[in-house]
Amino acid sequence: MEQILTADEIFGIGIEIEKNGCLFYTAAASTAAGSSVKKLMHELALWEKKHIAVFTSLRAKLQPQTKNENLYDPNDELALYLKATADSHVFIKNSNMEALAAGCKTAVDILNMALSFEKDSVVFYASVREAVAEGAGRAEVEQLIHEELTHIGFITRELQKISTAKPV
Repeated sequence: MEQILTADEIFGIGIEIEKNGCLFYTAAASTAAGSSVKKLMHELALWEKKHIAVFTSLRAKLQPQTKNENLYDPNDELALYLKATADSHVFIKNSNMEALAAGCKTAVDILNMALSFEKDSVVFYASVREAVAEGAGRAEVEQLIHEELTHIGFITRELQKISTAKPV
């Protein structure tokens, strides 16, 4: 079965991932205990908004003839991989971000969910990078990957701080 994705659809998936991430981080910030976790969730929500703008800009810059052009993928491998990674992305398969955030009972739960999101994003954007031609947004996608890796570092450091904190 042919699973064809266009550049327009790929950037659209990226926009949805980032919108859902923004919703989750905003909701998580309102429920997070501890000022450092709350602050990090607010920062992550702002970064997601910037990423939405990047994908929106990339989508708008697509030339009319390439906007709906199918990717060269004779064996459907890249398209299937992109679809599978998008479908398994924690913020795509869960439709209610507020409920997802509310299900996180501790700061560690929130951070672990955020870490899962950022890791899923790196995997998805790395596969997107392979589908996007030079000059059609590949450099911007690589920058997004770098930023998502930076987010992983921030979240991991916050998790380490929490796990090494001594109870009062």
